[in-house]
Amino acid sequence: MLGPLPYLHRLLLVSITVLVSTGIGAWFGLLPTVPVGVSLGVLVGLVAGAGAAYLLIHDFHHGQSHPARVRHR
Repeated sequence: MLGPLPYLHRLLLVSITVLVSTGIGAWFGLLPTVPVGVSLGVLVGLVAGAGAAYLLIHDFHHGQSHPARVRHR
């Protein structure tokens, strides 16, 4: 979705996404109204964060390159 990023930016984006989603999962696990444990919340947050990070940095249009148009006069 974001296109080709430098390696450091991809690493930073993946790290932040996974950390934030893991924190949100742990927070949901700590809420008394949600019937899940903290470890399950962390696990679900980790999996959701990994999926979201993959969707953020994956280039879905990589194989569909269009050749440049050149005008000859």
